[in-house]
Amino acid sequence: MKSFRFLLAAAAAFMFGIGMASAQARRPAIPKLDDLPRIPIDTIATQCADTQIILYSNNTWSYYRPALMRYNDAEIFTRHWDTTQIFSYRSVELTDLPMVTELKLISSLSDFHPPITGRVLSKYGVRGRRSHNGVDIPLRVGDPVHAAFDGRVRYARFNTGGFGNMVIIRHHNGLETWYAHLTRNNVTAGDYVKAGQVIGFGGSTGRSRGAHLHFEMRYFDQSFDPEFIVDFESGNIRYQTFALERSFFNIRSRATDQLEEDDDFMDYAFAALENGEELTSEEIIARIESGAPRPQSRAASNANTGGEVYHTVVQNDMLSKLAVRYNVTVAQICRLNNITPETTLRLGRRLRIR
Repeated sequence: MKSFRFLLAAAAAFMFGIGMASAQARRPAIPKLDDLPRIPIDTIATQCADTQIILYSNNTWSYYRPALMRYNDAEIFTRHWDTTQIFSYRSVELTDLPMVTELKLISSLSDFHPPITGRVLSKYGVRGRRSHNGVDIPLRVGDPVHAAFDGRVRYARFNTGGFGNMVIIRHHNGLETWYAHLTRNNVTAGDYVKAGQVIGFGGSTGRSRGAHLHFEMRYFDQSFDPEFIVDFESGNIRYQTFALERSFFNIRSRATDQLEEDDDFMDYAFAALENGEELTSEEIIARIESGAPRPQSRAASNANTGGEVYHTVVQNDMLSKLAVRYNVTVAQICRLNNITPETTLRLGRRLRIR
């Protein structure tokens, strides 16, 4: 008798399960937001004159920037433009690039926004047997990630090569910024973005051992240390115009080391006189390496020359690099020194800059 009751209970449970499954099968599936009709229904003005917001019938929205559509045919956004692959300059070799490229980064502080602020957890350089071509900054899953500069999205999809959800933005000066391991992308390829716009949300997708932003800067697919340009801990940009040297496209060219050398060198470059006599480039470099005290302050050096600024040529100096460093033109340096842009700069030569 007990066995019979057990069989009846089992049969009832079985029939109940079938009934529930059948009811669920008949119940219509809840549509996803992306599957609903996306029809524009209204626009909203913003504080930015060239930006509006479009509201859609499926409770989504997007930016609308008609003024930026004039860039659709711009060469920077048409040549080597690939929305399916992360690399788009496969036909360009490193040796095809100039020794120094002048990158105009911003006209005002509003032209830049840090992608995220924080201490750099893993720097640009060699990591074991691999090259780490960017910087890693820790964050929490869902933290907003911002576009560093104005530009146009070239790539926005899940990357199977280890980057996870990834966004690549090409900027008007040819620079590209890469944002990887996002939990979700907030833009699509072809979108125009403004500095500070949220382009995605932090995560740990792809080959990642914890939530962080992997951020890269590249020029013609060649990577260089982003810390040359951005102080991530303070969220500040270092330069208005940056002299991007071809030597920086080297995994061992670290911004931290280079910036320290530049700071030391600039102190001596502006103080090229000692006891009324000019120091040679070899003497300046020897003083830097030995840690000897500075011969004069910048102010004292300028006072001795009536406010004029001079530079003593050291190895790898070029007119274009000096023009960017001192915020002058090559033509001005040539005019003040009676030289041409093709003149070979001799080590130790003293050039008047202003």
